[in-house]
Amino acid sequence: MACEFIMQLSKLRKSSAESVENTNAFNHFKEYLHVERHVEIELRKLLRSVNEKQGKCLVLLCGSAGDGKSHLISYMKNSDTEGLLDGYELYNDATESSEPTLTSIDTLADKLTNFDDEHYDNADGSKMIIAINLGTLNNFIESEKGKSFIKLRKYVEENDILSSYAQETGYKDNSVFQHVSFADYQVFSLSENGIQTVFLENLLEKVFSQNEDNPFYQSYKKGETNCQLCQRCPVRHNFEFLSDPKNQQVLIHRIVQAVIIDKTIVATREVLNLLYDLIVHPDFDKQKISIGTSVVQYLNDYISWTTPMLLNEYEDISPLINAMRSHDVLRNRTAIADEEATRFHSLDNIEKVFEDTAKGTPYIALNTISNVSQLGGIKPELKKIIYRFIARLKAMEHNLNRSEKEIRFEQYLSYLYNQNSGNEKKLAALYESTKKAVLNWDGEFGGDFICIDESNEHNWILEELKLKAAINKDAPKITGEIKRFSPTISLRYKKDGQDNTKPVTIKIDFALYELISDMKAGYRPTIKDKNRHTDFVSFVQQLIELGNKEERVTIIPKDGDKKYQIVFEENDFGFEFKVVK
Repeated sequence: MACEFIMQLSKLRKSSAESVENTNAFNHFKEYLHVERHVEIELRKLLRSVNEKQGKCLVLLCGSAGDGKSHLISYMKNSDTEGLLDGYELYNDATESSEPTLTSIDTLADKLTNFDDEHYDNADGSKMIIAINLGTLNNFIESEKGKSFIKLRKYVEENDILSSYAQETGYKDNSVFQHVSFADYQVFSLSENGIQTVFLENLLEKVFSQNEDNPFYQSYKKGETNCQLCQRCPVRHNFEFLSDPKNQQVLIHRIVQAVIIDKTIVATREVLNLLYDLIVHPDFDKQKISIGTSVVQYLNDYISWTTPMLLNEYEDISPLINAMRSHDVLRNRTAIADEEATRFHSLDNIEKVFEDTAKGTPYIALNTISNVSQLGGIKPELKKIIYRFIARLKAMEHNLNRSEKEIRFEQYLSYLYNQNSGNEKKLAALYESTKKAVLNWDGEFGGDFICIDESNEHNWILEELKLKAAINKDAPKITGEIKRFSPTISLRYKKDGQDNTKPVTIKIDFALYELISDMKAGYRPTIKDKNRHTDFVSFVQQLIELGNKEERVTIIPKDGDKKYQIVFEENDFGFEFKVVK
């Protein structure tokens, strides 16, 4: 007999029927899971302006797959009392085709006929809102069919809808086209005190709150009387573990890391699917936890199926977990961690270690329903699994010393906030570190000298490159929470003394920020680093063009003292060589 609790939890999966949106139906379950986001507030504001000021209109609701575009349209059509979508044609899936012989592009062009160049000026009062992925929008305007939608293409390009920069949006006067983009928002926001995660907190509360309106909690409570295995079940214990707000904050922090550090696109559907994956192991079988099962096998399966293990142990459960597991505490080798591992594996009885770590969590039940402490001390393979479980649970449950990466992560978020709040002067240290990384990209030569050609077998070829930060001094100052932003930092440089020239820009993600931080501490980039950061290589080459190589170059033999230099420079009579020691 199928487990009712797991059946209820399975509604969180991307593959479930509940993940498919229908504009004509919006059931109680979907209404319960709805969490308001700022993009919804923005869409409502836009629709009010459209409905008040104009007739014909095509509203593009843009974003990525699974981010909630179709859900929002369905919710506003079926559950919204304001009636903002009354009179609109709704198109929820711009990737579908209406006939076997038609492509999705053909179908989309047909749906948008009233808004092509031929019919654009027809005052027919047509109103449509379309949920469309940015990739689909790009493919459409670049396609053969897109040639009939030049005005739409112009609108998309003028408003930078397809760019990776977060854009200020709002109602566009005298435009048939309007848009709101999920891509301008993350699942968290920025503040002076760090990240704000209200949306993720509210979403997790929908699943784990202990109230009778919560269908997951209702099903969990029924299991107390309907399931004989409830005290032995890792699924129930995982649900209890993630019901703890402290553990939810740890999970939310890992999600934010996946967005910033791993550049993972995290949509609402991905988060809900993640919750299922962290509660129910793909191979869960209640026969394996039945009374009478070998105790060693039961412990092996139970521990392997706990949330700390599901979050870190297994590959390819989902792309989001793949990103999150890269921050597994066991991947961060330290002398202290190695010492603890050695001490643990020398124990014959692990009772104290297990109890100290698991107390206050539902997993402490293993001490009651099995002799985990004794068996874990004498069964080598089981002991290895228990150690990995304890190390990961300890990292989630207790405040461990912050790693260097964690400190840099917080610094990066601080820089990100300062740039988006208009306080670029607070990026002075990052500008200086990045300048140093540019000058030292192909070797460190002191001063403002940069290597412009290291391919010569015998010599380094240098120029002098004087750079100046080109910060936006007129950027509007923003206080409080920032909801719309790009997760990358943009730095701009000019040649010192040439303020009227166009600056050269580099977008710094967390991986590049780490490399710049390492170089500040003396690290020299490898070929692998340069292949990984081709955007920075291109940035350095653009800056080299701002140097003085047209007037003077310096040559330094690779096999000698760097103090021995040959200078080739222009004077009133042409060019001359001179040796500098």
